[in-house]
Amino acid sequence: MPLHVWLARDAIAETRLVTDITITTGTVEDARREAREFAAFSTLKVKVGAGDPSVDVARLKAIREARPDARLLVDANAGFSIDDALRFAREVSDCNVAMFEQPVREWDDLVEFRRKIREAGLSSAVAIDESVTCADDVTRARSLGAADAVNIKIMKSGIFEALAIAERASHEGLARMIGGMVESRLAMGTSACIAAGLGGFSFIDLDTPLFLAEDPFTGGYSQTDERLDLRPITEGHGLISSRRA
Repeated sequence: MPLHVWLARDAIAETRLVTDITITTGTVEDARREAREFAAFSTLKVKVGAGDPSVDVARLKAIREARPDARLLVDANAGFSIDDALRFAREVSDCNVAMFEQPVREWDDLVEFRRKIREAGLSSAVAIDESVTCADDVTRARSLGAADAVNIKIMKSGIFEALAIAERASHEGLARMIGGMVESRLAMGTSACIAAGLGGFSFIDLDTPLFLAEDPFTGGYSQTDERLDLRPITEGHGLISSRRA
């Protein structure tokens, strides 16, 4: 049977998902251009934290100007210092950012960041990615008040621990996100099955195959712009290697 159907157990599995698409680091004009080029995607995930925070602020404002309709997520990959993260959050407060993903690395800094943006009146979710590799990290995040959401990746935690993280996040009341690490459709399809089978994921970040030069697989889910359709899957993740020895 399809993997997402098996994971749903007695529930009805989802068959369609909507993914975001990533705007990578670059210039302000690059960001503005990509935001317009990705008009078919309703959620844009913007990479920040790799350079001058003021440039990231200008990039995000340009993206918001180009796409006033889009839901914006920002992902620093723990690249900000706490001071730069707070400065960035304050200066983009008018951009209506839905989520700040891993703005800083240290747990104490995550707690401080989340507390101070709440004090500033920002309701943006704070998600952890690099800080969560096992289910116990979810409990730690909840007990410290360090995060509102958890990014689950099978290439980071393995499939079984990813399932445990998802269950723990639900138990602890944290939103669930499914993501990847520059993977082909083999991993993305498996992750899509997890999200569709378990259900209730607030953020879907399964866009990395769109950035690869080739797709070495046939079958599996189909994709049209932001929409992933799992209905073509008849067994497992449904993907078959198209390469021959």
